Amino acid sequence: MTNEIKYFSRNANELPMIFHFLNAVMTENASNLKLLNELKLSVEEIFMNMVRHNKTTNKDIAIRIESYKNSVSITLTDHEDNPFDILDTDEIDFDEYFKQKKFGGLGIHLIKKLMDDLIFDHDAGKTTIKITKHIN
Repeated sequence: MTNEIKYFSRNANELPMIFHFLNAVMTENASNLKLLNELKLSVEEIFMNMVRHNKTTNKDIAIRIESYKNSVSITLTDHEDNPFDILDTDEIDFDEYFKQKKFGGLGIHLIKKLMDDLIFDHDAGKTTIKITKHIN
């Protein structure tokens, strides 16, 4: 088992360092590009939502990676008083979405489809979002 944590400033410029962190910790699964890309996409979406939508703090965002034999879990922790529960989103009618020629707003739905588990928690001013992907 691997369990590593790093802290990243609230800036889109941190994404290359976040991806490097994922690659470094995920050495056992480095050949599984599908897994790595799904994790990177999901982490990027959550991280950027935290950066864009939480303007109440300058504190760093923590990213913890737990890699087990049959799964990988990544937890992002942010400091905020008024959290947005990403689990509290309606399913999208994609036919209607495309008819209206909408743009954006699909990231959370994509995470729900890509990950095997998605957990949201908010306690004492901290929001924690944990994603888990099982490895076949």
